[in-house]
Amino acid sequence: MGAVKHDSEPPSADPPLPTKRTPEVPTKARAKNRRRTALIVLAPIVAVATLMIGLRVGAGNAVRAASVFAAPPGTPASPGAPVPFAWQVLTYVEDRGVRETVAMRDLTVVARSKGKESRWTGASNMDGIAEAALALPDLAPNDPVELEVRAAGEAEPLAHGFVDWQSPRWTRDTDDTGERAAARPSKREGAIAIDVLVEGERLVVGFDTPLWARLVAPDPSRVTVQATPEAGLRLENEAPKVGCNGWAELAAVAVGHVAGVQIDAKDPDGRTGVWFGALPVAPGAFFIGAPRFVPEAKAETVVLVAPNPRTVVYAEVDDERGRVFAAALPLTIEPGDPIPRARFEMPPLAPGLHWLVVSGEPRGAERLAGAAIAKPFLVGGAPGVRPEEACSIGPWLAKRPARGFPRWLALDGMATRGAANRASHRLGLFIGLGSLFAAAVLEVLLLTAASREARATMLHADLDETGADRDRVTARAPGGGLAIALLVAMLGFALLAALMVTKG
Repeated sequence: MGAVKHDSEPPSADPPLPTKRTPEVPTKARAKNRRRTALIVLAPIVAVATLMIGLRVGAGNAVRAASVFAAPPGTPASPGAPVPFAWQVLTYVEDRGVRETVAMRDLTVVARSKGKESRWTGASNMDGIAEAALALPDLAPNDPVELEVRAAGEAEPLAHGFVDWQSPRWTRDTDDTGERAAARPSKREGAIAIDVLVEGERLVVGFDTPLWARLVAPDPSRVTVQATPEAGLRLENEAPKVGCNGWAELAAVAVGHVAGVQIDAKDPDGRTGVWFGALPVAPGAFFIGAPRFVPEAKAETVVLVAPNPRTVVYAEVDDERGRVFAAALPLTIEPGDPIPRARFEMPPLAPGLHWLVVSGEPRGAERLAGAAIAKPFLVGGAPGVRPEEACSIGPWLAKRPARGFPRWLALDGMATRGAANRASHRLGLFIGLGSLFAAAVLEVLLLTAASREARATMLHADLDETGADRDRVTARAPGGGLAIALLVAMLGFALLAALMVTKG
């Protein structure tokens, strides 16, 4: 038997599947992609870092400066003498928009006008306050005055410029009268009219304050007076004698912040009168040991007594024209007396009405509220006033209370001292915004280029055709190479500028 011959299996009708080729990315393309990815990641980081540095540049540095608060000049002590003016200097440090008052030593304040110069040297206290006493001859209202404030160790002035003059309403209203100065009664009736005035306008707790009662009657000398204090008030003499022109003086001591009194009057003919009301009290005010009368062209020392523990007192002398003299005095405790006090040396003054204003606050004299108090006194003489008689000069002073001694900001040192910080702020803002803008545009271009290249690669991979067919697949080149290079350069220079400004 012959061998069985097996025919081989017929070949498959389906052709073999072609091997799919994975496109390989050239080495140069891979390097280009890595650079683009690095730029996409680093651009925001560099932009944020540049912005932070720009913000620090724009914040500026701490600046020491001064502000000057002016008041109208006072009256010269004698004809031909220089015109005195006492202006308050405030020293401070401004850091990032926040001002903090600081004490500064070796201050010099120079005022110049019409070729003349006045100079003051001293220091500011813990409140940053210095009271500069200056005087310029022949100074008229609104004359240009150049002011310069310097401190030792500072290359530039703390403040420099011409004074901005203003004309505030000074001390008293034109319609101020004795009736307006009188205390407001709760009850006032009878044939004998009674008005009550406080010399200095308000009582000082714990110290004697003259209280004047005016009695209007046909013959005031025949009127008898009986005063009855309310709780919070003590009277040294409850039955005072009526003196010249119907005035009676009562020595009143406020023992609390609320005080009141009733005054009854009666004459031999049966006429009566009654006054009852509260008396104004200045809580926490200093006691001013000043006389009612000071001779002309004579210096005077006044004792200021604090009602409680304090460290500094602000005292000034004002006349009907302006601010004559001022000082910020430290309070001390003398041996054997635990009460803080200070001695205020008043210079010789011009004849006329003056006020000695005392406060625990640097600007308390402007409104005379709270613990600020103004005591009137007379220098030289005044028509119809007999200084040697208390019933003559006392009521005359009591009818002339002060309404306040306003000041205004005449010169602000930050206008010039802060110029460098303002320039730094603009530069820092420009650097920060410029870096953000450059980074934003750069990111858009980089992401657009990466998207176009990725889309082209994916189309080539999906088609996987011959070269002739692949030519039909068109993809625009990413482009933007020049713009990207420029933006990268801009971002780098912005960072370099920020670093240079910070270190410079």
